[in-house]
Amino acid sequence: MDRVRRFASVHELFVYGGKYIVALSGGADSVSLLFVLKHLEHELGIGVEAAHCNFHLRGAESVRDEEFCKQLCERLSVPLHLIHFDTQAYADQHRVSIEMAARDLRYGYFENLRRDIKAQDICVAHHRDDSVETVLLNLVRGTGLRGLRGIQPRNGNIIRPLLSLSREDIVQYLDVLGESYVTDSTNLHNDVKRNKIRLDVMPLLRELNPSVSQSISETSLRVTEALKIFDEAIQRSIADVTTPLRGCTCPKCTNQAKSAYLGGALVSSAPIKQELVYSGGAVVSTAPTK
Repeated sequence: MDRVRRFASVHELFVYGGKYIVALSGGADSVSLLFVLKHLEHELGIGVEAAHCNFHLRGAESVRDEEFCKQLCERLSVPLHLIHFDTQAYADQHRVSIEMAARDLRYGYFENLRRDIKAQDICVAHHRDDSVETVLLNLVRGTGLRGLRGIQPRNGNIIRPLLSLSREDIVQYLDVLGESYVTDSTNLHNDVKRNKIRLDVMPLLRELNPSVSQSISETSLRVTEALKIFDEAIQRSIADVTTPLRGCTCPKCTNQAKSAYLGGALVSSAPIKQELVYSGGAVVSTAPTK
């Protein structure tokens, strides 16, 4: 809990007096997040509510997960918001994968709920191992520096307080509390890329380095700091040498001047040009659903 407290403080994740929604699936990660925030609720001066999505994709398991979340929140006196989705119909209608459909539905609902109940942010339970998997997926697909940062503590109104913890830390925390959780059986099959990384690749990497998750995580932190320097240097350079076209200061002419500069000597090397393209905000790999 101390590590979560320090991590939240360093990244300024919580605002005193704010209301926060915990994305609660019933799995170990989200259950531990709920307990941590309930324990820190008075210290941080925050309010905690929970939200659970039933995607109706796993039959009896989906019903089990919903009931578990209801009972847990009732026991902890945490307000719970529930929603049901026909995920398969959404995927068919929008011609996207089931995984992407669930992600779209989930985050769309969370944002609407956040606005409706005037919550500050949505808390999701991604941890250090999730971030490491994301780095490896991005490496396999090809990425710029941003793809090597892993999952970030904040993305708009989505915050991730558990990123300093490993999956093992989380399970041990629940064991100490004597608390149970549910297991999504689909996470146990290596039929999607992220599961292949988790179930097949990571065990092999641990044979080479038992602390590989920590090592990759620390590398990601160094990349993040280096990227900040890169971004600041690029912006300073642009500001120093560019002037709006024809002396006009409107946004269009200013952007044209910057684009002309970026096409010049500063970014004459292909790797830097590519990094600037990746810096435009494209997501190479999404975080796993929690």
